[in-house]
Parts: sequence; C-alpha cells; structure tokens
Amino acid sequence: MRKSTLALLAGAVYCGASRPAAAQHVIAAGGPESGSAAAAVARAIRATPAPKLDGQLDDPIWRTAIPISGFVQRDPNEGEPGTEPTVVKVAYTDDALWIAVRSDDSHAGNIAALLSRRDEWSPSDEVTVMIDSYHDRRTAYAFTVNAAGGKRDTYYYADGERDDRWDAVWDAKVSIDRTGWSAEFRIPFSQIRFPSAPNHVFGFNVSRRINRVNETQYWKLIPRNASGFVSLFGDLVEVDGVHPPRGVEVLPYTAASTRTRPAEAGNPFQTGSTRTATAGGDFKLGVSSAMTLTGTVNPDFGQVEADPAVVNLSAFETFYPERRPFFTEGSDLFRFRLADGDGDNATEELFYTRRIGRAPQGAADPRGGYAASIDRTSILGAAKLTGRTPAGWSVGLLTAVTDREDAAVIDGTGQRFLDAVEPRTFYGVGRVEKAMRKGQTVIGLFGTAVERDLPTNLDYLHSSAHTGGLSWSHRFGGNSYQFSGRLVGSLVNGSKEAMLRTQESSARYFQRPDADYVGIDSNRTSLSGYAMALNGGRTAGKWRWNVGLEARSPGFEVNDVGFMQQTDWISQGVWVNRRWLTPGRVFRRFNVNLNQWSSTNYGGERRNLGGNVNLNFTLRNFWNGYLGLNRNWKGLDPTQLRGGPSLRNAPAWNGWGGFQTDERKAFRLGVNGWGFREDQSGSWGTGFGLNASFRPVPNVDFLLSPQVNLNHDRTQYLTTATWSNAPAYLFAQLDQTTASMTLRSNVIFSPSLSVQLYAQPFVSSGRYGVVREVIAPRAARFDDRFDVLGNDRAGRNAAGELVVDFNRDGSGDLNLGNPDFTVLSFRSNVVLRWEYSLGSTFFLVWQHGRSGFDSDGRFRFGNRLGDLFRSAADNTLLIKLNYWLSL
Repeated sequence: MRKSTLALLAGAVYCGASRPAAAQHVIAAGGPESGSAAAAVARAIRATPAPKLDGQLDDPIWRTAIPISGFVQRDPNEGEPGTEPTVVKVAYTDDALWIAVRSDDSHAGNIAALLSRRDEWSPSDEVTVMIDSYHDRRTAYAFTVNAAGGKRDTYYYADGERDDRWDAVWDAKVSIDRTGWSAEFRIPFSQIRFPSAPNHVFGFNVSRRINRVNETQYWKLIPRNASGFVSLFGDLVEVDGVHPPRGVEVLPYTAASTRTRPAEAGNPFQTGSTRTATAGGDFKLGVSSAMTLTGTVNPDFGQVEADPAVVNLSAFETFYPERRPFFTEGSDLFRFRLADGDGDNATEELFYTRRIGRAPQGAADPRGGYAASIDRTSILGAAKLTGRTPAGWSVGLLTAVTDREDAAVIDGTGQRFLDAVEPRTFYGVGRVEKAMRKGQTVIGLFGTAVERDLPTNLDYLHSSAHTGGLSWSHRFGGNSYQFSGRLVGSLVNGSKEAMLRTQESSARYFQRPDADYVGIDSNRTSLSGYAMALNGGRTAGKWRWNVGLEARSPGFEVNDVGFMQQTDWISQGVWVNRRWLTPGRVFRRFNVNLNQWSSTNYGGERRNLGGNVNLNFTLRNFWNGYLGLNRNWKGLDPTQLRGGPSLRNAPAWNGWGGFQTDERKAFRLGVNGWGFREDQSGSWGTGFGLNASFRPVPNVDFLLSPQVNLNHDRTQYLTTATWSNAPAYLFAQLDQTTASMTLRSNVIFSPSLSVQLYAQPFVSSGRYGVVREVIAPRAARFDDRFDVLGNDRAGRNAAGELVVDFNRDGSGDLNLGNPDFTVLSFRSNVVLRWEYSLGSTFFLVWQHGRSGFDSDGRFRFGNRLGDLFRSAADNTLLIKLNYWLSL
C-alpha cells in the first residue's frame, strides 16, 4: 500500500465526532454510590438471607448493597460515558457471590433478547461479570448472560488469552421491563478458585453490550490499545469470612447407542448392526483450598461433533481440533506452543490431546479372512490436578491411561486370533508457572511423558517419549514492551526399527542424499533434540512491533503426545502493526500489519524467504473486511521428494480477502476468497466461500457456508520408483476441484433446551495429467528441474492406468494404476440437549454419514451428490444422561 493511501485512510479514521455524555443513576435508594471507574474499587456486603434468584432485584439486600456505576464506553467511542446507565451491586453468602446488574435503556422496546444455546454468542444485549479470584492479574473467570437468559462462561489466562471451552455450574436470571432490563447472578464459590484467607480482594470488572448501537461499556475501562486485560481490572473488596470449598462434585453418566451401517457379506465383524451400553463419570475434588483434582472414568464422547472430511495429498498429518469436553475444559495450563505465528504454526504444540484415545496405530493381519475394525482407543481413566501452591506457583498435572486394543481376527480357515493394534499407554503432562511483579514477569516449566507397554508386533513404536520445557515472559516500560522465550528438549526411546522409522519420517527425512549434516544411524535406540524461541517488542499503543528468532534441531520429536510437522530450521521474523481505533468518517477501526520472515536449515541453506502486508477494518455501518498480499521467494523444500534431495521452490504470489455484513442483523452475509500463482511453474489455485446466516425468528438460526476450491498443480508428487538402480522421483500435473457446504442450525426452546443440526456434504475430484521426472532438483529454472515424460514415456492404457516407460521400449516399466480420484463424504448430526437440572444434562443424538470413492476424477457436482446420497448410510442413535451432584 502506498504512503498516500495510508495517509488518506488515517485522515478518514480521525475525522469522527464525539457523542454527548449520558446521565447515570443507581438501582435504588441505599448506601452512597462508591467504586467509580476512577477509584476502581467495588465493595461487597454479606447477604442475610440470600436473595431469591429471579432477576427482579427486589430483595432487601439489593436495597442496601453499595452500587457502582460510571460505566465508560470501549466501543464505539472509547473513553466517553456509556449512552445508557448501568449499575452493579455485589453481595455474598457463605457459598456464593451474588451480582445484580441494572441496565437502564431509553429504548427498552429495542432491547435485543435472542435465545441461544449454552456457550453460543448471539447478537443480543448482555452483561459480563469478570472475577480474578486469585488477584494475580493474569487469570479470571467470566460469566455472561444475555437479555433472554442465554449463558456463556470463559476462562482468561496469560492476562488476555481466553478459553471459551471452560464450563462452570452457575446460574443467572433476567427480566425486561419498560425502562430496561435486569440480571441477577449466583456464582458458587466452588466454581472459582481462591486462596484461604480471612479477608479477600478479588480482581473485578463488569461489561455491558448494547446491541442496537454496537456499544460495549466497562466499569473499569480496558483501552483497546492497552497491553493486557486482566491486569487492568478493578478490585472487589470486603469479601470476608469466606473459605474456599473443598467439596466433591460428581457427574456420573449412562449411555446407550445403536448403529446401523452397510453389512459386508461374509464378514462376521460387519454384520450391519451394533448395540452398546456404557457407564462412567467425571468428578472434581477440592484437595486443598486452591487445588482441584478432576477425573474421568471410562469417558464417553458420543455427543461430540464429527471431524470434517479432508483430502490430504501432503506428506504431513492432518490436524483436527479437540472437541471432547474433558480435554477442552481448563486446558490453558497445558498449552505450550512450539512455534509463533498463525496458520500451520498455530497448531504445533507440545501437548496435542487428540493423541489420547487416538485410532490404533497398528493393523491386524486378516490371514486370508476378516479382522475387526477399531476406530479409537479406550481411555481407562484420566485425571487433572490444577490450582495454586501457597508459594504462588500455578500447577497443572494431567495423567491418562489408554487400554491395549486387540483386534479380533477370523482367518480363512475359521480360526480365531487376537492381534494387538495399540499398546497400553501412560500419558503424563505437567506445568508449573510463577507470576511475579503483579503478573508482569512469568516463568514456567513444562514436561510430557509417554510410556508404552509394547507387545512384540508393535515394537516399531517408541517405548517411551519425554519432553521438558522452560518459558518466560517479562513486560516492562509501563507494561508496553515484552521480552519472552522458550526452550524445549525432547528424548524418544525404542527399538532400532522404531528409531529408523523416526529418522525417516516426514518431519526430518534424515535419508536425504544432499544433507551432509544429518544421516541415518540404523543402530540408534534413542533420538534427542531441542527447540527454542526468543521474541521481543512493543505490545501496546498505536504502533506495535515484534522481532523473533526460532530454531528447531533435526532430532527434535514430540509427536507421541504433541503435534509437530517439521524440524531442522532456524528462522527469523519481523512484525509491525499500526492501528487506528478512533471512529472516523469511513472507518470505525483500521489495522495494518507488515510481516517479513526467512529460515535456513541446519546446513545453512535457505528454506524460505517471504513477506506480506495485510489489513482489516470495520466500517461506520459495522461491516468489516480484510485483505492481504503475500510474496514467497525461492527456497529449498526438504519434503517434496519424500526423502529425496531438497527441491527448489518456485517464487509465488498469494492473496486473500473477504468481508462480512453487520452481525447484529437478522440476515448476515460474508464472502471470502484466496488465490496463488507460482512465477515459473504456472501452478495456481483459488478458492471462494460464502457465509450466509439467517435468524427468521429470535429462537431459530441458520448458517450456510458453501466453499469451492480449484487447484492446478503442475508438480504434485506421485511416487518414487527405482530405475537403472537409481531413484526416479515422479510428479504429475493435478487438476483438482473441491466443493463442500456446511449447514448449521439451532432451534432454542429455552436457555436449557435446544436442538442443533450440523451437516456437511463434501466432494473432491482430481485428475492427473503430464508426468515429470525430477532431474536437477536445485536448478534455478523450473524447466531445468524436470524432464517432461511425453506420450512415448508416460500415458494411459486401455484400463485408464498410468504407465511409465522409462526406456521407450513399449513394455511399460512402472504401472501406477489409476491415480485419479473422487472422494465423497456426507457427515451430519442432530443433537437435542436438555439441561433438566443445573449441571445435569440429557442428550439425544442422531449421527448420519455416507461416503464413497472412485477413480473417475471428473468433477460433476450434481451427479456426485446423487452418487453420494445413493450410497449406503451409516446411522447411530445415542441416548446419554448425566447427573451433577455436589457433595
């Protein structure tokens, strides 16, 4: 973007006009008003008796509790008084905090009160109560209720990072009247952790959203350009004589399911019908005033949404996000990122919870007969210990044990066998963290351990894997600058076969013939490595920046319990950001980022060099959008030839963009697109998506998201063959079209009763064309790197199979079969969720799936959908009931 354009945008942003201040008032006559935004101190009083939770705010305690007001806008006009008055009062009993919020509204008839599922946002008026119960200025619990009674809860950690998957058992009631609306919260002390003391001071804040004007106001303002979030809360004082509960919470469950799917003639393990019944449960135990033990026995995750379909033609594993509640809730202490940035880097972590309960890594030998299919490993039990020591160390310990899985086999003669396909495995993860200087300096230690009881036929797996890490973060300069880093070491052990597989895996490819600084050691029984990162920069203000250095040694390995794609790189990066946050004539917000990066391998050769500029904005009418342009220059890719020499990449341009209309409206539309093109090869790709949301009535919403991706790749890896006693690396042109459409719908009968629908048809077709053999992988020109195999050396036979004739003698030296493909998938589920009692839930789930594959790579969307819905269905009906007990 040119300087003149930036200047024009800056002028547009700064030409806004301010709004007049609005008067404030309190809930009712009582004590004097205190706890203004300037003082940032709220006072709680003991409630005797406890109020009735009904949202009416007419209990005696609310007439005497001390009000706080003076709310200030964060959006749209930061620093100005809220346009509508908000007043909060706080009380407590021995077992709970009680918060009353009165939200006056001069346009009460326009209060947005949309029913929503638990933990789902809706464009509604809402209030949020935030409690830093440790008063550590880094962690906080947030409880949100909207004007229809819909509830959400969030856990904040690292002074601003948020975990929306955290769940607590609490309640709130609301009421709407002619002059506004009221919310009344009851937050049990058992759901927030705090140290044992006669008198308590909690970090505290309250925010309110007024939907019709997109206004967010705070009691204690947190500026948009500030560094930090929890550290800027006010204080809640005079919570005296309360002791942290050390009770027990138990959540037993029982579940039953029936599954019907296509039967396979003669296969005794796939008769077409399966019925199961199971029981288990979760528990929480307060082992001290600030430490909680959470456990699960024989967990069932049958209500969890299925993973979306993908076609992965790369050398790397597909990352799937965690959806299972036990592993998602309170997971912040177990997060240890391995790389900075976004995209694939954002998925690389030292602990990837999907490893626990994964699909078996081994395969049974059918011996000419049939073998049972096992889609996941049984979790015998798992437990988490989280909290804080008296010395102020935050602690997170997790252990899990998965069972040995034996697949039943009936061979061709009718004999029965059991083949081990997954060993019994112990997983351990631990983290301790110490915050100092009111949370501005933090040091932490992290470690993981995997121990396997390996049967003989699975000794190609690691027998053990361990990692240990150190992280630190230091903020200074008025909390505006930060220096942080991490150092991680890894060690894996196993048989010679296991270590050979590790050395040859796609993460490292030690067998590369052009990598003289690494090599295969067939006698290894262990492998070790490290990863490190240093970052520093400015984190607050209009201008922000960061510089970073990262490295990952060739022997680093964490995939037994973590997620990592590649090793063997040293990289640097620079990020510069300019923000305009004051509304102007055109934009409410405008944000521009400039990025630059490069990396080399441990042999000193450049892997990549690139940079981009991207921006995002919000218009005056609350439409928002984003745009970016990226440039990658030449580099060496060590993975393209799957263990062969590094291949020089062609320089490429790629870009992306999109916009979305006002999210408050009943109909919302979003459009996104991306594209890339390589300079020399002529490869290109593009994709377009649409997000259309519609809420015809306040309790029903629909989201439709079609997506189409086109890929013309002239260098898709095919195979490595042997010809004339040398490897021949074969690539082919791939023309691939992928189309999918995601449908989501919610029908909300009440805040505790809802039905959710998810459905996704998916079609991906690919046809292979011109075949190329790599002859000079490091050549500067694209055409010099490859030898195009013409019709005399590569072509299709009468059966459509791709045949390569290296020496042109007409006999065919390599038959690749028909590599063309069409992958069909339809996945859906319908979930009825009823919270019939506080913390207790009933689920009724129907899961429906269809799939197909053929070797016709022509994309014909309508015909393919017909093929998909004519394929045999896989249906599962699940009933699950749990009951929350607090002892």
